[in-house]
Amino acid sequence: MSEQIYAEKPESERTFWDDATKYAASKNSDESFVSEIAYMMVTLHRTGA
Repeated sequence: MSEQIYAEKPESERTFWDDATKYAASKNSDESFVSEIAYMMVTLHRTGA
């Protein structure tokens, strides 16, 4: 039986995905393209695609 080691994600990676999630939830019309791209990125990241 192998032992799994929990490795915490680097701070920069957490910050990137936190920011992407905020953009994905943004309804600002000036950033509509950015929020759509962020939504796709976050969705793919969460599903492991």
